[in-house]
Amino acid sequence: MSFKKVFTLSLITILILSLAVSFTFAEPQKKDQKKEQKAQSVVPKDIKAILEQGLATRQVKADIPFQFINTYVLPAKGTYIAIFVTKIKNADLEYAQSTADPENYKSDVEVFLQFYRNEDGNPKPFAENKATSSFTIPASEYNPEAENYYYLGFPLPAGKYLLAAALGNKSTKKLGTTYYEFEIPNLEEAAKNNKLETTTLFLLKNYEQMDTQELYPNFKKDYFSWMILKAYPYPDNRLKPGDQPTLIFMIFGAKSDESGKAEIEINFDIRKDNNKIVAYTPMKYDSPFIEQPIPIPTTKKMKVTDDKGERLEDRPLEPGTYEIVLNIKDNLSGLTLEKRVPFELIVQ
Repeated sequence: MSFKKVFTLSLITILILSLAVSFTFAEPQKKDQKKEQKAQSVVPKDIKAILEQGLATRQVKADIPFQFINTYVLPAKGTYIAIFVTKIKNADLEYAQSTADPENYKSDVEVFLQFYRNEDGNPKPFAENKATSSFTIPASEYNPEAENYYYLGFPLPAGKYLLAAALGNKSTKKLGTTYYEFEIPNLEEAAKNNKLETTTLFLLKNYEQMDTQELYPNFKKDYFSWMILKAYPYPDNRLKPGDQPTLIFMIFGAKSDESGKAEIEINFDIRKDNNKIVAYTPMKYDSPFIEQPIPIPTTKKMKVTDDKGERLEDRPLEPGTYEIVLNIKDNLSGLTLEKRVPFELIVQ
């Protein structure tokens, strides 16, 4: 691992522990606040009306069809960063060329967000905001039927939520809406109850350091931003033999010694149908923030019996669903935790 990436991850750890992120609450106006000036909503009235109209039945407006398909939960001081994943076809996002820039297709969009607390199935307004983004695809690479991954980042405390979101193209004025229920686990509470728990475990193709800390909300194409990290995930965790994804996550509940260092040991292996394909050398860490390259093998050992006798031979891995299995142990407390990261192996 290069020095630059070591420095990046060390700085992220410092930021997690020292810097808090902010978010906008959208609390209903109380009766005794009638004389006070009401804060203006960042969501336009007509869009707010569309989102609220479809809230009860989750009825979407499909002029720009999209939906959130996954959520990453990342740590930040005093809260969490939720990354919402969506996959949108280029034609649906209405990329277009302009006479000023004929070498590129461009889409200028706005995302309007209304978050509701949804603890008892009765959504209550919690926060709202918007993000503006501009995306570009070179004309030589543009395919209207191709799909790209987009990542929406927003800070939230632990809890159950309903997200009502509207995505609009600023040029064509077309609008799509979606509704998405999700939960942010209380990892700090788990740690207080003497348990080990982790943030989302995700596999990265690459990551880069940004010059300044990212602001929220944000809406990105092909990558998500976290603190000063620009992270490029493997879409759908689709890997090839020989790939070396970087697994990144943070452990909550691990103890530290008098010098502030942890004593964490993790055993990694890869399994198919719960059968071990390869087991790696156990790794030790002195920080709860884990960054670990995982080499994906190209072959597996198979027992062969023929007229020459019984022996082990290397055979190519077959395509299909596999798992990266982690057995985590905090050597200071004795606490243990198993985590699994499913992935699909693509063999060409």
